[in-house]
Amino acid sequence: MQAILKTTLLGAGLLVGAGCAGQQINTDYNPKAGFSEYRTFAMVSQPDSVSHQLIDDRVRSAVETQLTEKGLKETSRENADVYVGYGVVDHTRTEVSTTRWGWGPGYGWRYYRWGLAWPMRTEHDISTYTDGTIVVSVVDAKTHREVWQGQAADVLSLPVSSPKGAIKDINQAVAKIFTKYPPALKG
Repeated sequence: MQAILKTTLLGAGLLVGAGCAGQQINTDYNPKAGFSEYRTFAMVSQPDSVSHQLIDDRVRSAVETQLTEKGLKETSRENADVYVGYGVVDHTRTEVSTTRWGWGPGYGWRYYRWGLAWPMRTEHDISTYTDGTIVVSVVDAKTHREVWQGQAADVLSLPVSSPKGAIKDINQAVAKIFTKYPPALKG
Protein backbone atom coordinates (compact mmCIF):
# COMPACT_ATOMS: atom_id res chain seq x y z
CA MET A 1 0.00 0.00 0.00
CA GLN A 2 2.82 2.42 0.89
CA ALA A 3 4.63 1.54 -2.33
CA ILE A 4 1.53 2.44 -4.37
CA LEU A 5 1.18 5.74 -2.48
CA LYS A 6 4.86 6.59 -3.02
CA THR A 7 4.61 5.73 -6.71
CA THR A 8 1.47 7.83 -7.09
CA LEU A 9 3.05 10.83 -5.32
CA LEU A 10 6.24 10.51 -7.36
CA GLY A 11 4.23 10.37 -10.58
CA ALA A 12 2.18 13.41 -9.59
CA GLY A 13 5.34 15.31 -8.70
CA LEU A 14 6.90 14.48 -12.06
CA LEU A 15 3.78 15.65 -13.90
CA VAL A 16 3.74 18.96 -12.04
CA GLY A 17 7.47 19.39 -12.63
CA ALA A 18 7.11 18.59 -16.31
CA GLY A 19 4.33 21.15 -16.66
CA CYS A 20 6.50 23.88 -15.14
CA ALA A 21 9.70 22.85 -16.89
CA GLY A 22 8.45 23.96 -20.30
CA GLN A 23 8.10 27.60 -19.32
CA GLN A 24 10.92 29.65 -20.81
CA ILE A 25 12.67 32.03 -18.41
CA ASN A 26 15.16 34.59 -19.75
CA THR A 27 17.19 37.12 -17.82
CA ASP A 28 19.75 39.73 -18.73
CA TYR A 29 21.78 42.04 -16.51
CA ASN A 30 24.57 44.56 -16.31
CA PRO A 31 27.58 42.79 -14.74
CA LYS A 32 28.93 46.14 -13.51
CA ALA A 33 25.81 46.90 -11.42
CA GLY A 34 26.22 46.88 -7.65
CA PHE A 35 23.51 44.36 -6.84
CA SER A 36 24.83 43.84 -3.30
CA GLU A 37 24.29 47.55 -2.59
CA TYR A 38 20.58 47.52 -3.45
CA ARG A 39 18.48 47.48 -0.29
CA THR A 40 15.27 49.34 -1.20
CA PHE A 41 12.90 49.41 -4.16
CA ALA A 42 9.96 51.40 -5.49
CA MET A 43 7.36 49.99 -7.84
CA VAL A 44 6.90 52.23 -10.88
CA SER A 45 4.57 50.38 -13.27
CA GLN A 46 1.04 51.48 -13.93
CA PRO A 47 -1.66 49.24 -15.43
CA ASP A 48 -1.71 49.33 -19.22
CA SER A 49 -5.48 49.67 -19.29
CA VAL A 50 -8.56 49.34 -17.14
CA SER A 51 -9.14 45.86 -18.53
CA HIS A 52 -5.82 44.64 -17.12
CA GLN A 53 -6.06 46.02 -13.58
CA LEU A 54 -6.73 42.59 -12.07
CA ILE A 55 -3.76 41.05 -13.86
CA ASP A 56 -1.63 44.05 -12.92
CA ASP A 57 -2.56 43.65 -9.24
CA ARG A 58 -1.57 39.96 -9.34
CA VAL A 59 1.78 40.58 -11.04
CA ARG A 60 2.59 43.52 -8.77
CA SER A 61 1.84 41.46 -5.66
CA ALA A 62 4.01 38.58 -6.90
CA VAL A 63 6.94 40.91 -7.73
CA GLU A 64 6.70 42.69 -4.35
CA THR A 65 6.65 39.32 -2.56
CA GLN A 66 9.75 38.09 -4.40
CA LEU A 67 11.71 41.30 -3.80
CA THR A 68 10.80 41.25 -0.10
CA GLU A 69 11.91 37.62 0.12
CA LYS A 70 15.23 38.69 -1.44
CA GLY A 71 15.70 41.10 1.46
CA LEU A 72 14.75 44.36 -0.26
CA LYS A 73 12.37 46.80 1.44
CA GLU A 74 9.72 48.78 -0.41
CA THR A 75 9.99 52.55 -0.03
CA SER A 76 9.16 55.80 -1.84
CA ARG A 77 10.74 56.73 -5.16
CA GLU A 78 12.84 59.40 -3.47
CA ASN A 79 14.49 56.85 -1.14
CA ALA A 80 14.70 53.81 -3.45
CA ASP A 81 17.94 52.22 -4.62
CA VAL A 82 16.13 50.64 -7.58
CA TYR A 83 12.92 51.18 -9.48
CA VAL A 84 10.99 48.08 -10.49
CA GLY A 85 8.75 47.95 -13.52
CA TYR A 86 6.74 45.04 -14.88
CA GLY A 87 4.23 44.23 -17.54
CA VAL A 88 2.31 41.51 -19.31
CA VAL A 89 2.43 41.19 -23.09
CA ASP A 90 -1.19 40.96 -24.15
CA HIS A 91 -0.63 40.06 -27.78
CA THR A 92 1.95 38.18 -29.78
CA ARG A 93 4.62 40.52 -31.07
CA THR A 94 7.57 39.74 -33.30
CA GLU A 95 10.70 41.86 -33.57
CA VAL A 96 13.17 41.29 -36.39
CA SER A 97 16.64 42.79 -36.37
CA THR A 98 19.07 42.39 -39.25
CA THR A 99 22.85 42.41 -39.00
CA ARG A 100 25.04 42.55 -42.10
CA TRP A 101 28.76 42.01 -42.07
CA GLY A 102 31.49 40.97 -44.47
CA TRP A 103 32.79 42.63 -47.57
CA GLY A 104 29.50 43.26 -49.29
CA PRO A 105 28.90 44.02 -52.92
CA GLY A 106 31.54 46.01 -54.74
CA TYR A 107 33.86 45.81 -57.70
CA GLY A 108 37.61 45.67 -57.16
CA TRP A 109 40.80 43.64 -56.78
CA ARG A 110 40.35 40.25 -55.09
CA TYR A 111 42.40 37.06 -55.22
CA TYR A 112 44.78 38.58 -57.78
CA ARG A 113 42.01 39.34 -60.25
CA TRP A 114 39.28 41.86 -60.80
CA GLY A 115 35.78 40.89 -59.74
CA LEU A 116 32.95 41.26 -57.31
CA ALA A 117 33.97 41.58 -53.62
CA TRP A 118 32.19 38.83 -51.74
CA PRO A 119 31.07 37.09 -49.43
CA MET A 120 28.60 39.04 -47.38
CA ARG A 121 26.74 37.56 -44.48
CA THR A 122 23.32 38.67 -43.30
CA GLU A 123 21.90 37.48 -40.01
CA HIS A 124 18.31 37.91 -38.89
CA ASP A 125 17.49 37.78 -35.21
CA ILE A 126 13.80 37.15 -34.63
CA SER A 127 12.37 37.62 -31.14
CA THR A 128 8.78 36.71 -30.44
CA TYR A 129 6.98 37.70 -27.28
CA THR A 130 3.95 35.51 -26.80
CA ASP A 131 0.59 36.27 -25.32
CA GLY A 132 0.84 36.32 -21.52
CA THR A 133 4.61 36.90 -21.20
CA ILE A 134 5.58 38.60 -17.94
CA VAL A 135 8.50 41.04 -18.09
CA VAL A 136 10.16 42.52 -14.97
CA SER A 137 12.79 45.29 -15.15
CA VAL A 138 15.03 46.65 -12.39
CA VAL A 139 16.46 50.14 -12.91
CA ASP A 140 19.20 51.76 -10.83
CA ALA A 141 17.63 54.84 -9.19
CA LYS A 142 20.84 56.90 -9.36
CA THR A 143 21.83 56.22 -12.95
CA HIS A 144 18.33 55.59 -14.34
CA ARG A 145 19.80 52.66 -16.30
CA GLU A 146 18.29 49.19 -16.44
CA VAL A 147 20.48 46.75 -14.51
CA TRP A 148 18.40 43.55 -14.72
CA GLN A 149 15.50 42.17 -16.72
CA GLY A 150 13.64 38.89 -16.42
CA GLN A 151 10.94 37.35 -18.61
CA ALA A 152 8.67 34.35 -18.28
CA ALA A 153 7.05 33.35 -21.55
CA ASP A 154 3.50 32.12 -22.05
CA VAL A 155 2.35 32.48 -18.43
CA LEU A 156 -1.27 33.39 -19.12
CA SER A 157 -3.85 32.92 -21.79
CA LEU A 158 -5.68 36.18 -22.21
CA PRO A 159 -8.46 36.77 -21.36
CA VAL A 160 -8.11 34.96 -18.04
CA SER A 161 -10.63 32.16 -17.60
CA SER A 162 -9.72 31.14 -14.03
CA PRO A 163 -8.73 33.84 -11.52
CA LYS A 164 -7.35 31.30 -9.03
CA GLY A 165 -5.38 29.60 -11.79
CA ALA A 166 -4.03 32.97 -12.95
CA ILE A 167 -2.83 33.84 -9.45
CA LYS A 168 -1.07 30.47 -9.15
CA ASP A 169 0.51 30.73 -12.62
CA ILE A 170 1.68 34.32 -12.07
CA ASN A 171 3.15 33.56 -8.64
CA GLN A 172 5.04 30.52 -9.99
CA ALA A 173 6.35 32.39 -13.03
CA VAL A 174 7.52 35.42 -11.06
CA ALA A 175 9.18 33.14 -8.49
CA LYS A 176 11.04 31.40 -11.35
CA ILE A 177 12.14 34.74 -12.77
CA PHE A 178 13.52 35.82 -9.41
CA THR A 179 15.52 32.62 -8.91
CA LYS A 180 17.97 34.44 -11.18
CA TYR A 181 18.02 37.66 -9.12
CA PRO A 182 20.47 38.85 -8.08
CA PRO A 183 22.57 37.28 -10.80
CA ALA A 184 25.51 35.08 -9.83
CA LEU A 185 28.35 37.41 -10.76
CA LYS A 186 31.56 35.65 -11.70
CA GLY A 187 34.61 37.49 -10.52
